[in-house]
Amino acid sequence: MSQTRPRERSRAAEPFVPRHDLTPAAIRGVLLSLALMLLAASLDSTAVSTALPRIVADLQGSDLYTWVFTVYLLAMTASMPVFGSLSDRLGRRPILFFGLVAFVVGSILCGLADDMWQLVLFRAIQGLGAGAITPVSLAILGDLFAPAERARIQAIFGSIFVLAFLIGPTLGGIFADTIGWRWVFYINLPVTFVAMLGIWRLMPPLGSDAEIKRFDFAGVVLFVAAVVPFLIGVRNLPGGELTDLAVGGLMILGLAVGLVFIIIEAYAEQPIVPVRLFADRTFAVASAVVFLSVAGLFAGVVFLPRYFQLIHGASATESGWQIMALLAGLIIGAIGAGAVVARTGHWKVLLLGGMVVGAAGMILLTGLEAETELPFVWGAMFLTGLGLGPITSVMTAVIQSSSPPETMGVATSTLTSARQLGASVWLAIAGSYFTTVFDDRLPGALRGAGVPDELAAGLTGGSGASVSEDTAAMGDIGPTILAGLPEGARATVEPFIDGIVEGMHQVLSVATGNVFWIGIGTITVAFLVLLPLREVPLPKRSRAATAEAEAEAADTDERLSVEPA
Repeated sequence: MSQTRPRERSRAAEPFVPRHDLTPAAIRGVLLSLALMLLAASLDSTAVSTALPRIVADLQGSDLYTWVFTVYLLAMTASMPVFGSLSDRLGRRPILFFGLVAFVVGSILCGLADDMWQLVLFRAIQGLGAGAITPVSLAILGDLFAPAERARIQAIFGSIFVLAFLIGPTLGGIFADTIGWRWVFYINLPVTFVAMLGIWRLMPPLGSDAEIKRFDFAGVVLFVAAVVPFLIGVRNLPGGELTDLAVGGLMILGLAVGLVFIIIEAYAEQPIVPVRLFADRTFAVASAVVFLSVAGLFAGVVFLPRYFQLIHGASATESGWQIMALLAGLIIGAIGAGAVVARTGHWKVLLLGGMVVGAAGMILLTGLEAETELPFVWGAMFLTGLGLGPITSVMTAVIQSSSPPETMGVATSTLTSARQLGASVWLAIAGSYFTTVFDDRLPGALRGAGVPDELAAGLTGGSGASVSEDTAAMGDIGPTILAGLPEGARATVEPFIDGIVEGMHQVLSVATGNVFWIGIGTITVAFLVLLPLREVPLPKRSRAATAEAEAEAADTDERLSVEPA
């Protein structure tokens, strides 16, 4: 019989032995510091969005508009496994401090930028810092807490990322409209300095002290060379076709280099991403589940605010408050699941049940119409968040429990990268699908709203009078359409503008609802992937109980060693 399963079972069942002597107050201080730096790093990927029009107007670089987002994402995602691996070998604190310094320097430089090229370069420095902060912070939670306790703590920290998506755009808009867009970056400084002080004073040396025998430069280069073109291709997908070199070509190149990376890493002495981690079935399944499950969550965060604004007339601030129904469900689901796992150690049933609940919420959202009552939408959003919440809190704890202590950093960073990649891939696919549904259904909707066939054909056929999903996203649809028409065409279109707006509202609602079919599909696959996995309960001993048990076992061994046979 193979010895793999017994070894895996015993490793997963081993009680957690803390490698620190922190007091409860010191642990709380470390947790607060980690939460602050994670919030700062996460907000910076979203708060810039609403401030960017003001930034572009000031720095004059509209051709680099998307790169302000893209370069941050690329730098962060590409560097996560590198920093996670280094934290296992050199310790958490030096890598975390490197990330904090890079993030602070990048933030200062972004605030001082004089043109868009400078801003893009400095955003890359910020992204490198975030690439160290995010996975190393989550790995530290694994160092400090027993496996079952991690689920409860990870629930709170997992909510930080979603909170950033929800409040970031509003915060960026407030800064841009009041004290200036540069404060979107300067606000990071006091938050990060407080976090650095807390880490410096309170956090003990964590991670392995192992010496790097041979740094895996080839692995680093190949990983970056795989991730960067693939993500650039994915980011271009909503505006292009898979046959375009800037989309399909870059994605194929990234996948090809990724295959070479896997082969090289399998033979590397100290690989940046140990391929053997994926030989552990729990690790492989958890990574796949996280990659798949984020589709519905981020679809809600990205597409529903536009639905509230364009269909129901909400302001940007009001739509931010309405999306809180999704966040409330997510937090309750995550914290509730974390508490149950901390008490029982069992997690599989919670995850499977959460997937069913999340899918039910998304099924309700597929039926969105312009006339749908807001309480119904809020309820469906809450149900979606409630179901997906357990995944955000539990999977990191499961990964960390199944990984040896010497690879906890790289295991955590790999899972975080899977979440980032999943968000990028599924949002790109959702954006393309949204546009396809909009374009296909708009002509029929316009005719159904009483718009003459000739006019409907002109509005959707690429003429100067045409309307598109981009036009619909510009706010008040009716005046926007009329303002974009030639003088002679306005008199023809104006009598039918109410019907045009009605038709576009209906199509925008349907397209938004259809996006959630992608989330339903991915969560169904995640359910099927997780279902056959054998659950190994997470050890739930407290630190004190563990220390007492270890001492008792040591005394027993000593007595047995001196007793005569």
